[in-house]
Amino acid sequence: MSEEVIKELEQRMAEIETLKSELWEQGQYDPMMEAEYWDCQIVIKQMKEGDQADVSDLEQKKHNGMIAAQQQIHKAAQEKK
Repeated sequence: MSEEVIKELEQRMAEIETLKSELWEQGQYDPMMEAEYWDCQIVIKQMKEGDQADVSDLEQKKHNGMIAAQQQIHKAAQEKK
């Protein structure tokens, strides 16, 4: 069961990476997709290492990624003006 879930999460992460590369420069990449990507990473780590796994580094990457996506959206909007 858990292997199936991990494979589904990995597949979703690959989908998000593809969309990110398509949408990033246009400023259309949704910060929530970035959050979803890192949430998948967190769940995979917890499934492999247990609920007490240290995911603080992944939480920080999630936070930084969401901010970067928001900044990219703002940058693209400014360039359109």
